[in-house]
Amino acid sequence: MLSVNGSAALDITNNDPTTLTFNSTEIANKTIKTASTKNLTQSLTTSLVDELSLSINALGLGLLSVTALLGTVKPAVIAALNAVTAPVDELVYNVLAALGVHVGEADVRVMGATCGRSVLVQ
Repeated sequence: MLSVNGSAALDITNNDPTTLTFNSTEIANKTIKTASTKNLTQSLTTSLVDELSLSINALGLGLLSVTALLGTVKPAVIAALNAVTAPVDELVYNVLAALGVHVGEADVRVMGATCGRSVLVQ
Protein backbone atom coordinates (compact mmCIF):
# COMPACT_ATOMS: atom_id res chain seq x y z
CA MET A 1 0.00 0.00 0.00
CA LEU A 2 1.31 3.41 -0.97
CA SER A 3 -0.07 6.69 0.27
CA VAL A 4 1.07 10.17 -0.61
CA ASN A 5 0.18 13.15 1.57
CA GLY A 6 0.60 16.68 0.34
CA SER A 7 -0.22 20.21 1.33
CA ALA A 8 0.48 23.73 0.16
CA ALA A 9 -0.48 27.28 1.01
CA LEU A 10 -1.69 29.47 -1.83
CA ASP A 11 -1.27 33.22 -2.13
CA ILE A 12 -2.57 35.59 -4.77
CA THR A 13 -0.66 38.85 -4.47
CA ASN A 14 1.20 41.43 -6.49
CA ASN A 15 4.89 40.71 -6.99
CA ASP A 16 5.70 44.35 -6.27
CA PRO A 17 3.94 46.86 -4.00
CA THR A 18 1.40 49.19 -5.60
CA THR A 19 2.12 52.85 -4.92
CA LEU A 20 -0.81 55.22 -4.58
CA THR A 21 0.03 58.92 -4.38
CA PHE A 22 -2.38 61.50 -2.99
CA ASN A 23 -1.94 65.26 -3.33
CA SER A 24 -3.45 67.83 -0.94
CA THR A 25 -6.55 68.37 -3.11
CA GLU A 26 -7.25 64.64 -3.26
CA ILE A 27 -6.82 64.35 0.50
CA ALA A 28 -9.17 67.31 1.11
CA ASN A 29 -11.76 65.83 -1.28
CA LYS A 30 -11.35 62.35 0.26
CA THR A 31 -10.64 60.93 -3.19
CA ILE A 32 -10.67 57.14 -3.39
CA LYS A 33 -7.91 55.39 -5.34
CA THR A 34 -7.91 51.70 -6.14
CA ALA A 35 -5.21 49.04 -6.21
CA SER A 36 -5.80 45.51 -7.44
CA THR A 37 -3.84 42.30 -7.86
CA LYS A 38 -2.20 41.97 -11.26
CA ASN A 39 0.01 38.88 -10.79
CA LEU A 40 -2.71 36.29 -10.31
CA THR A 41 -1.18 33.20 -11.89
CA GLN A 42 2.45 34.06 -11.08
CA SER A 43 1.82 34.47 -7.37
CA LEU A 44 -0.51 31.46 -7.30
CA THR A 45 1.92 29.04 -8.97
CA THR A 46 4.93 30.44 -7.09
CA SER A 47 3.28 29.99 -3.70
CA LEU A 48 1.95 26.55 -4.66
CA VAL A 49 5.39 25.25 -5.61
CA ASP A 50 7.24 27.11 -2.86
CA GLU A 51 4.91 25.95 -0.07
CA LEU A 52 4.47 22.39 -1.36
CA SER A 53 5.03 19.67 1.21
CA LEU A 54 4.92 15.97 0.21
CA SER A 55 5.39 12.78 2.20
CA ILE A 56 5.17 9.14 1.14
CA ASN A 57 4.16 6.15 3.24
CA ALA A 58 5.10 2.89 1.51
CA LEU A 59 3.93 -0.47 2.87
CA GLY A 60 3.51 0.96 6.35
CA LEU A 61 7.27 1.52 6.66
CA GLY A 62 6.88 5.09 7.80
CA LEU A 63 6.93 8.44 6.20
CA LEU A 64 9.50 9.60 3.70
CA SER A 65 9.52 13.36 3.35
CA VAL A 66 10.00 14.37 -0.27
CA THR A 67 9.88 18.08 0.60
CA ALA A 68 13.65 18.37 1.16
CA LEU A 69 14.34 16.68 -2.17
CA LEU A 70 11.94 19.03 -3.94
CA GLY A 71 13.74 22.01 -2.42
CA THR A 72 16.62 21.58 -4.84
CA VAL A 73 14.41 21.86 -7.94
CA LYS A 74 11.86 24.40 -6.66
CA PRO A 75 13.81 27.52 -7.79
CA ALA A 76 14.13 26.19 -11.35
CA VAL A 77 10.46 25.17 -11.47
CA ILE A 78 9.36 28.58 -10.14
CA ALA A 79 11.53 30.41 -12.69
CA ALA A 80 10.13 28.32 -15.55
CA LEU A 81 6.53 28.81 -14.39
CA ASN A 82 7.01 32.56 -13.94
CA ALA A 83 8.25 32.85 -17.52
CA VAL A 84 5.05 31.17 -18.73
CA THR A 85 2.60 32.81 -16.33
CA ALA A 86 3.72 36.45 -16.80
CA PRO A 87 2.00 36.82 -20.20
CA VAL A 88 -1.01 34.88 -18.89
CA ASP A 89 -1.29 37.36 -16.00
CA GLU A 90 -1.33 40.30 -18.38
CA LEU A 91 -4.01 38.68 -20.55
CA VAL A 92 -6.19 37.66 -17.59
CA TYR A 93 -5.86 41.08 -15.94
CA ASN A 94 -6.79 42.95 -19.14
CA VAL A 95 -9.75 40.68 -19.95
CA LEU A 96 -11.10 40.89 -16.40
CA ALA A 97 -10.57 44.67 -16.33
CA ALA A 98 -12.48 45.02 -19.62
CA LEU A 99 -15.33 43.12 -17.95
CA GLY A 100 -15.12 45.34 -14.86
CA VAL A 101 -13.83 42.54 -12.64
CA HIS A 102 -10.82 43.01 -10.34
CA VAL A 103 -9.30 40.44 -7.99
CA GLY A 104 -7.82 41.44 -4.65
CA GLU A 105 -8.99 45.01 -4.94
CA ALA A 106 -8.51 47.64 -2.24
CA ASP A 107 -10.07 51.11 -2.18
CA VAL A 108 -7.87 53.60 -0.33
CA ARG A 109 -8.81 57.04 0.94
CA VAL A 110 -6.58 59.34 2.99
CA MET A 111 -8.66 60.99 5.70
CA GLY A 112 -6.06 63.59 6.64
CA ALA A 113 -2.39 64.42 6.76
CA THR A 114 -0.28 66.83 8.73
CA CYS A 115 3.19 68.08 8.09
CA GLY A 116 5.27 69.81 10.67
CA ARG A 117 8.23 69.44 12.91
CA SER A 118 9.57 65.98 13.48
CA VAL A 119 8.56 64.55 16.83
CA LEU A 120 9.15 61.27 18.56
CA VAL A 121 5.88 59.56 19.45
CA GLN A 122 5.80 56.91 22.10
